[in-house]
Amino acid sequence: MVKLVEIEDDAVFDDDSQYTTDEEENESIASLSDKEGEESDSDFEDDDDFEETFLERVQALKDIIPVEKRRAISSAFSNISYWGTFGIHLAGKLGWVFTTSALLVVFPLALETDRDKMMQQWESEQAGGIPGGQQQPMIGGMPPGVAGSPPGLVA
Repeated sequence: MVKLVEIEDDAVFDDDSQYTTDEEENESIASLSDKEGEESDSDFEDDDDFEETFLERVQALKDIIPVEKRRAISSAFSNISYWGTFGIHLAGKLGWVFTTSALLVVFPLALETDRDKMMQQWESEQAGGIPGGQQQPMIGGMPPGVAGSPPGLVA
């Protein structure tokens, strides 16, 4: 049980008493403020002694965040990481398919198209070298100025 005692403001108590007078209280407050002024620099130094790691801070959040909320956050993070990993793997596989398809199909096709254009150009030079469709007589079976076979063909 609690016992209530009324304390008078102007009352003067004995030195043995646990109570102090107003004058003593003012003196103790003044001495405390003087000490605080001297120790103000050390207050900031004490903060450096207590270093908390990131992991310790996260573990402390366990006590703050309710279990249901933690499960929801964990589930959302798991879903995001799953779909992110799935997307990266899918992009890698699709990149591999398109790259190999281009190398196996498109690149040889481009080479063959270029070769056909070179053949057509050579044939047009052979047939259309002289205006009016007249051809110069061939010396040695080849037209003048052409040595060997058409480009791209090996005999």
